[in-house]
Amino acid sequence: MKTLKTLLKFIKNNLSSSYRKITILFIFTLLLVIATPQTRQIIQAKAINGIEQRIKSQKMGIMENNFRNEYEEYFGRVINTEQFNPANIRITSSHNSGNASEIAQKIAIADRLAQTKSAVMWVVPEKEYLHLVLITSRGIITVRDLYEVPFDTINQTVIDFYQQINELETPFDLTLSQKLHQWIISPFEKEILEPEKIDNILFCLGEGVRLLPFGALYDGERFLVQKYNLSRIPAFDLINPEYKPLENPTVLAMGASNFTDNTPLPGVLIELQEVAQKIQQRSSQNQEEILFNQEFTLANMQQRLKEKPFEIIHLATHADFKPGSPNNSYIQFWDKKLTLDKMYELPWQTPPDLLILSACNTAVGDNNSELGFTGIALQSGVKSALGSLWYVSDLGTLALITEFYEQLINQPEKNPTKVQALTKAQNLLLEGKVYFEDNRLITPEGEIYLPDNLKLKGKLDLSHPFYWSAFTLISSPW
Repeated sequence: MKTLKTLLKFIKNNLSSSYRKITILFIFTLLLVIATPQTRQIIQAKAINGIEQRIKSQKMGIMENNFRNEYEEYFGRVINTEQFNPANIRITSSHNSGNASEIAQKIAIADRLAQTKSAVMWVVPEKEYLHLVLITSRGIITVRDLYEVPFDTINQTVIDFYQQINELETPFDLTLSQKLHQWIISPFEKEILEPEKIDNILFCLGEGVRLLPFGALYDGERFLVQKYNLSRIPAFDLINPEYKPLENPTVLAMGASNFTDNTPLPGVLIELQEVAQKIQQRSSQNQEEILFNQEFTLANMQQRLKEKPFEIIHLATHADFKPGSPNNSYIQFWDKKLTLDKMYELPWQTPPDLLILSACNTAVGDNNSELGFTGIALQSGVKSALGSLWYVSDLGTLALITEFYEQLINQPEKNPTKVQALTKAQNLLLEGKVYFEDNRLITPEGEIYLPDNLKLKGKLDLSHPFYWSAFTLISSPW
């Protein structure tokens, strides 16, 4: 076998493409003639498996291209994918982007730097079946087609699950949660995810499932967020897989508590103050700016962006992803709305590492609003975005965001990725370790006293999936 590998390497390095194929075909045929029946079966099986993997890789490339075309059509512009392949991500594949070898290599590089074990999963509802594809850094593609789960079935189940979580009923009915886990996660868990010790799943999602709160899926014992770090991507070819820890980040934090045509957000000021405090706790070298209420204008933000780069942009304001074209969806500033179709024109000196939208609302069941939400990082040009699938209460958002910054900024010895920080924060809410009591936010790090005008009495538990499963990291988890 070693001799054969040496011979094949020689052929690859010294013969032209046409002679290489003829020579390898001749060797393969010769081996089949002289081999024992058992060895012949092994050779044939490996050859068939190799052919199957090449076919799957080609189909994966087509699927990735279809996702890219879908986002380009929605945003009305050609997406330059060169920005998503940083200089230090070197690949050896000579094929088009989107093939298994290239994706696996990028995953392996990011995993090595971030000390994660990642898998990419495509969940694509088709008219007659649910199409599932999984790949890890080994480059092996696994496909599962569930004909018992056609588009209408999973789409309606997602809508029902979405609405169930928002009803905030206690105890939480886990029936739909378990059904969705059985359809999407179980086909891979025992065979691949557990044996390969996967702890980081990137979901690329088709129409009908883009707004599914994956963290709230339940296996009968645990929620998915208790087992994996979870993020969603527009397509693997459309993310920057580079890992760089956020050390002493510069932060521009902005928001408003009162609006002329939106509901008030009374907790925004304390949210911005807590962001600033978390940044300052890490290092005196950290820099942050706060723009609040009348100062929170689009012109002021654009001016700050022209003056210097920021690694984190934090917007504590309404962000509404609506049906129809991108100009229907917007981020609310004090003076005007920044519509989604204009976001790619923001004057970044250097694209931020993270954009945080802390009060999102998205129309479930509409493909365009789903594309707007999952494409927010892509459209804005940032590496990653953090948003919520539905409008979580003002206090719930304050709790999650405060703990997210604590995990991301003030745990330097852990050097967490963005998705690891989010997962840790979500689990602390789920486990009842972050909650409100008598106008105080109680966290493992201490108490935060709230303004008297919030008038919170008694205990507010945040363990229900409504409070933590809405928050999701979009685009790169690293």
